[in-house]
Amino acid sequence: MKNHIAIFAIAAMAAVQCGAPASVRAQTAPAAPALGTPPKSDGTPVPRTRDGKPDLSGIWNKSLVQNTARAVEPLPFTPAGLKAFNDVADLIDPTSRCIFPGVPRVNSSPYPMQIVQLPDKMIFLYEYMHNFRVVYTDGRGHRKNWEPSLLGDSIGKWEGDTLVIDTAGLTDRTWLDDHGNRHSDALHVTERWRRISATQLWYEETIDDPAFYTKPWTTGWVMPLAPKEWELMEYACTDNNKDLYDGHLRPGSLDGSGRNGSALATPPPPRR
Repeated sequence: MKNHIAIFAIAAMAAVQCGAPASVRAQTAPAAPALGTPPKSDGTPVPRTRDGKPDLSGIWNKSLVQNTARAVEPLPFTPAGLKAFNDVADLIDPTSRCIFPGVPRVNSSPYPMQIVQLPDKMIFLYEYMHNFRVVYTDGRGHRKNWEPSLLGDSIGKWEGDTLVIDTAGLTDRTWLDDHGNRHSDALHVTERWRRISATQLWYEETIDDPAFYTKPWTTGWVMPLAPKEWELMEYACTDNNKDLYDGHLRPGSLDGSGRNGSALATPPPPRR
């Protein structure tokens, strides 16, 4: 931990000098995972709660999945969806303004996440932008007259050993991933969480957005369990501050050369 503190001190000083928000996270994210197909279990037994359900509790070391649709491309765009995707190069990534990535993008960000499992709810604690999410599993339905938000309205249920989370009421202020895949406020997300071993958590998301895609599409990847000594650390980033990437506001999607578009002129902020 001493090394972690020393690294944080250096990172914090650099962040103050360049204007970037500081994260005290000194832990390393794993390499980007393969998408689309669950890996084989490593053979370690899945821990279970007293009621027999798989225990998803723990800190999970999420990887950066820059293009979550990589395994299903080409995407089934509607004309409006294709236009929105092509327009993304003229927009600043919302997270550059310290706007929380929301559902489902928060699950593909490269910062640890802690799950706290209770009999009637699941609590997700995110190191990235220091946020949280509560998903009830007590049989309740979606709230009525829900104001669209970054995290939307989520309800959960167990289907065998899989936790299924249904999320609606999402704002269109966010993107689906770092690649700039877009969505409308008609987005409906179904997440499936399954612990396939003591050290592996399989995550799957189905994107259903009839305004931007002609049919739902599904992608998924594995998240490894973090070492026991890990803990969530502070990430300071407040809405409308600037989260600088390499000295620039993080740009739109990857261009054909594979660059992250940092040579682009600073575009206008995302529409609200």
